[in-house]
Amino acid sequence: MLTPTRELYWNIPGHLLVYAAFLVAVIVFAYGIYRRVRLWRLGQPDARFDQIGKRLLVMIRDGLAQAAVLREKVHGMAHMAIYSGMIILTIGTFLVLLQADFNIQILFGQFYLWYSLVLDLFGLIFLLGIVFAIIRRYIIRPKRLNIIADDVVILPLLLLITITGFLLEGARMAATSPEWATWSPVGNWIAGMINTSKAEGLHRAMWWVHMILSMIGIAYVPYSKLFHTLMMPANMYFKSLKPRGQLTTMDLENSETFGVTDIHEFTWKQLFDLDSCIQCGRCQDQCPAFNTDKPLSPKKLILDLQAQMEKRGPDLLKTKKSGEEVIPEPIIGDAVTEDEMWACTTCMACQEHCPASIEHVQKIVDLRRSQVLMDSKFPQELNLAFKGLETNSNPWNMGAASRADWTEGIEVKTLADNPEPDYLWFVGCAGAFDDTAKATSKALAKILNAANVNYAILGADEQCCGDPARRSGNEYVFQMLAEANVEMFKETGAKKIITACPHCFNVIKSEYPQFDGEFEVIHHSQLIAELIESGKLKLPSGKLGKAAYHDSCYLGRYHDIYNAPREILKTMTDGNLTELQHHHDKSFCCGGGGARMFMEEHIGTRINHSRIQEAADAKVETLGVACPFCLVMLKDAVKEKELEGIAVREIAEIVADQL
Repeated sequence: MLTPTRELYWNIPGHLLVYAAFLVAVIVFAYGIYRRVRLWRLGQPDARFDQIGKRLLVMIRDGLAQAAVLREKVHGMAHMAIYSGMIILTIGTFLVLLQADFNIQILFGQFYLWYSLVLDLFGLIFLLGIVFAIIRRYIIRPKRLNIIADDVVILPLLLLITITGFLLEGARMAATSPEWATWSPVGNWIAGMINTSKAEGLHRAMWWVHMILSMIGIAYVPYSKLFHTLMMPANMYFKSLKPRGQLTTMDLENSETFGVTDIHEFTWKQLFDLDSCIQCGRCQDQCPAFNTDKPLSPKKLILDLQAQMEKRGPDLLKTKKSGEEVIPEPIIGDAVTEDEMWACTTCMACQEHCPASIEHVQKIVDLRRSQVLMDSKFPQELNLAFKGLETNSNPWNMGAASRADWTEGIEVKTLADNPEPDYLWFVGCAGAFDDTAKATSKALAKILNAANVNYAILGADEQCCGDPARRSGNEYVFQMLAEANVEMFKETGAKKIITACPHCFNVIKSEYPQFDGEFEVIHHSQLIAELIESGKLKLPSGKLGKAAYHDSCYLGRYHDIYNAPREILKTMTDGNLTELQHHHDKSFCCGGGGARMFMEEHIGTRINHSRIQEAADAKVETLGVACPFCLVMLKDAVKEKELEGIAVREIAEIVADQL
């Protein structure tokens, strides 16, 4: 028996010409990369070259192993089929190159047989993945996938490369009739349909067609969506390793401009992000603004910024080379509208589900910063909030001296009463001033007292954490509040801070470290769950009827706290907790984040209406929440939609009622 192997170039006179074509393809490819690199370098510095080991692990897990893509099972598997097929076929081609041109003898014996089988199987997987993608994009046509000119080229090109590859293999096998043909099942099947007298001619023709198409594919990569095959793993490598959702800190004292007005004022990584978008639309699918008919689509935002980079880039490069002063060309009004920018609730659903780890929220906040700090342009409803934050340290603009009035008639210890507490309770502005949220504060006080927790509040000395200011782009007011709070916390000697507001929780835990404020922060749902588990709180079961929990964006997606609130509710529902249509990391925002709590919704359906409708559709009697913004927004939605059968209740109130 002959040793299994494969003759290379046996039927291809003039095959050396393909190397000239390959050289041209590589030059065109390299120039395409060079064009993009020049555009990225227009951006500002961004330290993304640290923690190499951790970055490599993230890239391997989320990028190369496709963990992020596979979160959507069906579409993820289809993408995985194309992705894995492309990798294996590329490796197979590389091995042929090593043997043919470097005389490294690899494709012999048992290894060659397995090589043939693996390449056939992955070639078939690749083909099926492409066919699925074509059917989905051109026939099923889901809303999130818009067809562009690039799509008309890419999928047909990949399909033709794969088909000509199989025809090439079949013709070779029909002409040579190898004894080991069964190790190439697809090629062997095709060979059976080819007239052996015409096999050599077909093989020669298919070889050239396949090679030319492959060279076109290589050259086309940096100019098409295929570029994401390189950009996605790279973007995973450079993704932020800071706390999830943490916004950057601005140097207010030494900066001449604030936020982002022109495209080059983004960082190089933010521009790099723009070329990483694969236009899959997962961000758009999850966006509460888009799904309630607002003008914002996270996908469109990224693509519009990418188009702006390409449009603006040549002029900026020319100006940079000449050393002339850059005349700003504002993004807002040209590439992005004000309505798009202000529609964002910063819920981070887009980032959570983006398989390329694109950082949408920071870009939107950077644009807001420019509008607020440079142009004083923002929704008029924010006037009251900004004024209140500056003069009374709260967005409700209530007198600071009345911050502890909610404690009247109940036992709540201040630092003056208890100067050495185990926990400093940061009540938050909503819990102190909003009539709906005050009930949560009173309920939590009752719980802490019942469990003999050693705590104290700041009382009239407490100030806003600064979240509404930072998320709305008013970084100046945020930093003023953050620095004052950090100093105050340090003066109290606080080690552990309790908060019932996920927005306070997030800012103190994830963003105060930017101001030298390292504190252990506990959300009240976590503390209550611990008290129940330890037996310090005993609750009756089966008291709530049909209940569900609404995940707060700033508790769930920002901090992965999903179980503690559910465990509390399960205690009182005999373990039977209903899930709404959107839950856990796919939870639908209440509409109050990103300072939207203090703005009106003038466009489309109200986000809180859409969310409460899910509870109505699930026939929920009690909807538990663990955030004052969610409480206010969803209670308002119940009233406005006249859904009186649903009781929206904060988990602290539910627990306090059962003590």
